[in-house]
Amino acid sequence: MSSSYVTVPPPAVPAPFLLRALSMENVDGLGAVYAEPEVARSLNFEVPLRPDTIRQKLVGDLDAMRRGESFRWVLSLEEDAAPLGYMCLFNWSPKDRRAEVGYMVSRKLWGQGVMRSLLPVLVRFGFEQMGLHRLEAMVSVHNPASLRVLTRAGFQQEGVLRGYTAAVTGDGFIDMIVLSVLKDAWRAAAT
Repeated sequence: MSSSYVTVPPPAVPAPFLLRALSMENVDGLGAVYAEPEVARSLNFEVPLRPDTIRQKLVGDLDAMRRGESFRWVLSLEEDAAPLGYMCLFNWSPKDRRAEVGYMVSRKLWGQGVMRSLLPVLVRFGFEQMGLHRLEAMVSVHNPASLRVLTRAGFQQEGVLRGYTAAVTGDGFIDMIVLSVLKDAWRAAAT
């Protein structure tokens, strides 16, 4: 397996935040964020989070970067490198010019408008730097805050995938809301 990644400079985000490329050096810091019970539940991870779960996830994420299928960045403060979250564009199809947007932030940042200010940067990067035509997102019906962030960023709901993913609690399945924004609609809204 090649150790090279598809690398581009991360998008510039508003102060006091900073994005840097994902690496295995971030495992412990991101593991601590993923292990926050509310964060883990919102992402359908088992609580308490097992340390090997986050390690396996990050290894898979790095493999996707090596294959050129995604861009993934760690979110931190400018003055403190401790991870506060994660932002990515993944499931990238250069042929179809589409990708899926994903993000996760520490519970201590919830309700402060952090993703409301950061998500537009990620959307702009997708359309302007990656040349995308379509950005997609999937969010659990149990995550209304993320749904609000996405709709404020211009994403439109396309439908609900009923029983799409098994609940890690083993007590059923979770419906997922599918959203998207097209470049032309994004450009029109930006003017």
